[in-house]
Formats: sequence, C-alpha cells, structure tokens
Amino acid sequence: MTANGYGKDCSVKWCDEAGVHTVHRHYVESIRADSGRWVLGVNVVRPHSSTTGVELTTVPRHGRSTVVRLGSHEADLLHEAIREAVERIQRGAGRDTA
Repeated sequence: MTANGYGKDCSVKWCDEAGVHTVHRHYVESIRADSGRWVLGVNVVRPHSSTTGVELTTVPRHGRSTVVRLGSHEADLLHEAIREAVERIQRGAGRDTA
C-alpha cells in the first residue's frame, strides 16, 4: 500500500493503492489520538466492486488494528454525531460542575 499516489498503478483515478489489489482506497487523513496511543485513519474505500463508502481504521500502539466500513448514510450520521459532540463540548457540556 502507498498513500498520496506514490507508486500509483491503479486504473481507478482516486485509488492510492499500488500493486495488485481488490479494495480501492483513497487515504484521507490519519489522526493521532489519546496522546499518541492510537491513530485513527479515515479513507474512501470501494471493496470488491461494491458501493464506495468510508473506512475508519483504528491502529493502537500495541495490539491489533480494527477496520469499520460505513456506507455514505452511516458516515453522514457519524459526521453529524461528532459535530454535535464537539458543539456540546464547546458549549461547556463536558465540564465538571462539582
């Protein structure tokens, strides 16, 4: 696998994968989380000629990675939920009042 089109040899224009592959993937972002204990990857993905969706990959410093593939509807719901959570934090909902 390569990111950002380096070594690109796939006929799918947006795919960043190199070599023989059945899952087309475009790398969007890698986000360090939990003081660097995790990396959260966000990709556009189309596995085995099926519907294009969003792929979330969690990569812990130690242990196994986890991949969750979301259709566009599920990805939109997650987008709205994260936006709402951030807005609540910004409004002070996450503050301790004791």
